[in-house]
Amino acid sequence: MLAFTGTAQACVCVAEPLDERVDRADAAVIGRVVGETTRELNGARQKLLTFEVDQSVKGDVEETLVIRSPSGSDCDLETTKNAATGLLLTRAPDGGWLGTTCSLVTAGELVALGGEPRGGVIKVVLGILILAIVLSWALRRRARGVRPNLPGAPEP
Repeated sequence: MLAFTGTAQACVCVAEPLDERVDRADAAVIGRVVGETTRELNGARQKLLTFEVDQSVKGDVEETLVIRSPSGSDCDLETTKNAATGLLLTRAPDGGWLGTTCSLVTAGELVALGGEPRGGVIKVVLGILILAIVLSWALRRRARGVRPNLPGAPEP
């Protein structure tokens, strides 16, 4: 949440748990800023950030987003170019994406909260392969009638 206070209009981000912030956001993404330009819209300077999405945690988003942010204010969205960044974005009435300094989260926190599962198919294939190996080993032992000689076990 964003609030302006006093005449200086300092950007104040409301402290609340990350899961609540994600619930309020229209999209939660992990990626990196690859480009930045500045323009003026209705007399206010705006920063346009080109953001390459590596992982979507919430929302159906494109692989490349253009995020609008204030420019020249305390709420500017400041990120390091090509660094892993987590963002909580809001959809503008015209369909674009909006972000401020309050949108920033660490990529690790966002992934831990509930990123997309990865490697699901590989995990299933490996599980089936291990199961097949164990079953074939057990069936061969049973067919040969070989039993382990355990101390204290009854004789066959």
